[in-house]
Amino acid sequence: MAGNGNVTDTGSWPARLLSADQMQAVDARAAAQGLDTYALMTAAGEAVRAATIDLMVADKGCVLVVAGPGNNGGDGAVAARALREQGYRVQVLRFLPRSLMDRAADESAAMDTDAERAFAEWEGDVHDIAFDTCELPAKSAALIAQADVIVDALFGAGLSRPPEGVLKTVIEQINGAEAPVLAVDVPSGLDGNTHTAAGACIQADATVTFFLFKPAHFLYPGRALCGRKKLAQIGLSEAQLDPREAVCQLNASSTFVSSLPRLSRDGHKFDRGHVLVRSGPMPSTGAARLSAHAALFCGAGLVTLASQGDALMVNASHLTAVMLKRCDTALQWSELLQDQRINCVVVGPGNGVDEQTRESVLAALKADRHCVLDADALSCWEDAEQREQLFDQLRQTPHSAVLTPHGGEFQRLFAELSESGEEKASRSRLHLAREAAERSSAVVVFKGADTVIAAPDGRAAINANAPPWLATAGAGDVLAGIIASLLAQGMPAFEAACAAVWLHGQAATDLQYPISAEQLLTQVPDVLRRLSPVNRQS
Repeated sequence: MAGNGNVTDTGSWPARLLSADQMQAVDARAAAQGLDTYALMTAAGEAVRAATIDLMVADKGCVLVVAGPGNNGGDGAVAARALREQGYRVQVLRFLPRSLMDRAADESAAMDTDAERAFAEWEGDVHDIAFDTCELPAKSAALIAQADVIVDALFGAGLSRPPEGVLKTVIEQINGAEAPVLAVDVPSGLDGNTHTAAGACIQADATVTFFLFKPAHFLYPGRALCGRKKLAQIGLSEAQLDPREAVCQLNASSTFVSSLPRLSRDGHKFDRGHVLVRSGPMPSTGAARLSAHAALFCGAGLVTLASQGDALMVNASHLTAVMLKRCDTALQWSELLQDQRINCVVVGPGNGVDEQTRESVLAALKADRHCVLDADALSCWEDAEQREQLFDQLRQTPHSAVLTPHGGEFQRLFAELSESGEEKASRSRLHLAREAAERSSAVVVFKGADTVIAAPDGRAAINANAPPWLATAGAGDVLAGIIASLLAQGMPAFEAACAAVWLHGQAATDLQYPISAEQLLTQVPDVLRRLSPVNRQS
């Protein structure tokens, strides 16, 4: 049975996310600081026990624990013992390297690891299978088929290569079974460092992990493979974290709410910023209007749409509170940018993939304004030389610009990061977004079902609240306007991008399927009001 990838109540979870290597370092610091590591394993096993019972339908049914040689398998052994003590029928399949088979069978062997101790305290049968076994034994296949719940305690996040041979076979057998599957830490086959699954991978109905979630839980494919996510605290704390590490976080409202704009009782509209949005030619004006309206609806004090002459009438017929300025030439664009009241500029939505858009981007960056570069502003750089010109200007800009590429735009703009080959397979969207942010000296919003927001200093956030129906025409233009509005009102670039992406996703969730970009425009302010009704006055 496969998990559905649903995420629930992300706001109640700790925001920080740890890779497999970072979690391994946490475990090492815990041991160095004198924490009882077997007590940690016992607590983890108890969490696995509770999560297993949550999946059980049959009264005191049969549980199959499929374990590996490491701590993940030890967690499974602790859970097996606890479940058996509660009256459940429990079987254990353990997969080991050939070199450990004899040691596992020797009851007099010293217990060098917590996992060995956990298995020594398990009083039931253990069906040991060597990694290099050619075929899965028929008895083991029968245990999989007969189980009421299967606990995947094979490898967790530490597996760094695709499962092969009998390991691949057992994963396929588990995925084909009727029993619900609980993964311990992450589904086996999912790499906790690269956040990718290069081969066979457990498709879990639920996943229980410990202390902090991992990026792999929220990035695809892991987000779909994990099923319902459960987080258990087992006795670790911030004392085991390394404060020097660049932080990756789950993009929850708690991570940016304190940075939302505040209103002064004696303030005026210019205190809330002035956003300038560049419109496209007459046949493609809608995208820029969506951005302009989003900027206004989310609190910017003023918004101006810079329109080509042939589009003035069509824009004027759709605008009320958004102001309209004629802008046909590069000189007129530069003159608009000289208005010191304008503090944020949006370039790209419906602007055209051409030299004029390139010049408009560079002029906006040189004018020392906050900039949101979206859509055509990301696709108009035709070769490496032009892209380097953009990156050079971004590095010289005092304010961090925000770039909002979807997958295709990312590949064009960051072509050198998107090349095919083995190295690409080991880099997730998180790695790519971080590299792009460092390369461009900009905040990068790498849009998708699992949008990643990355800052040049290494900070990153993974968004998990966007429903699939958010993928609709114009939604990205609305997002660009929300980001610009928050920037204009004084939010730092990374926090503004995180807030905008979260608000965007929550608005779509509230609206439910189907939606349009126009509906998003009116729903996002409602989400913003609910999020911080008191925090907006001082």
